Amino acid sequence: MNTIAILGGGLVGSLLAWRLARQGKKVHLYEAASENAPQSAAYTAAAMIAPFAERSVCHPDVFNAGLRSLELWPELLKELEQDCGVKVRYQTQGSLLLAHPSDYAEMRQFEADMRIHQLLNHVSVQHLAGSEVRAVEPDVAAHFTEGYWLKNDAQVDNRSLLLALKKAAQSMGVEYYFNSQVNKDHVNKGQVNKDGGDWFCDGTKINAERFIDTRGVNAKSEINNLRGVRGEVLWVSCPEVNIQRPLRLLHPRYHLYLVPRGEGRYQLGATEIESEDRSPVSVRSAMEMLSALWTLVPSMSEARILSFETNLRPATPDHKPIIQQHENTLSINGLFRHGYLLAPALLERCEKEYSLNLNMSLFANALETDYA
Repeated sequence: MNTIAILGGGLVGSLLAWRLARQGKKVHLYEAASENAPQSAAYTAAAMIAPFAERSVCHPDVFNAGLRSLELWPELLKELEQDCGVKVRYQTQGSLLLAHPSDYAEMRQFEADMRIHQLLNHVSVQHLAGSEVRAVEPDVAAHFTEGYWLKNDAQVDNRSLLLALKKAAQSMGVEYYFNSQVNKDHVNKGQVNKDGGDWFCDGTKINAERFIDTRGVNAKSEINNLRGVRGEVLWVSCPEVNIQRPLRLLHPRYHLYLVPRGEGRYQLGATEIESEDRSPVSVRSAMEMLSALWTLVPSMSEARILSFETNLRPATPDHKPIIQQHENTLSINGLFRHGYLLAPALLERCEKEYSLNLNMSLFANALETDYA
């Protein structure tokens, strides 16, 4: 049986391994990190599927792919539960978009952007004023006197998802190789072939008929203009607070979000730093995140800090994903901070355009809508 080698065990690599194995393919997956210490951006992410919250700041292609992913995620998770017995938490209560009174210009800009795209009065976009904000989320600070409830946005428990994907894939015969550094040798018989060459794992040639490279920032040597963008997140525990949906704060300098992660735990992220530094969170970033958390939800002043985390998001100059084929290698990369927003739609595209048997056609009746 022909072997498909997947390089990278993040979200896209894990989804591909499961879908391909489900169709009876022989799959080997190579991951640089250890099995018990994941390092992918997918592991650190907040895993929001929020096309409406992103519409004013993302490309129309990203928005439309996000809409498609909203339709595909529930179907994928249903099949995943059938395959491994794990029900992955999937939050469908939307997200709440807020702005401090001093930043209401950002809210007006959001409205202008949504009006341009004919979405301001869409059924999924509901303006809230005064007490309506706290009727949706009672714990947000009293000074938030207006907001937007983006009802169709969703969020998935990414860490549970990644474990479930591995469990399902392994049950179907996928072989995982952790602590495995892969690279491509572009020299063959003294000739350089920048698009071709053999793949090696720790110095040993990988024998496979097809390769799918999903290594994120680790694929920089193979993808022009790919860069890493540093992100930092804070995890806290505060069982006394009951936030029901992701909160997103409009701010002139950064995109801030607070996501409920179950069992009284919350994840806050804000920073996008043009750096490929993976070192721990700086004092300045920590202070900014803690201050933002307190002003967003004052009752979290007694929350307990669980951890600070950093990672690199793979990004392209236009922040759109890249799918490219060179000989027997298909590269999927550049999902930036939109991995969970885009992944199912990208799998569907790969099946249609690059002859990957993923059985995504099973979901062909899922609603396809173009709001661009």
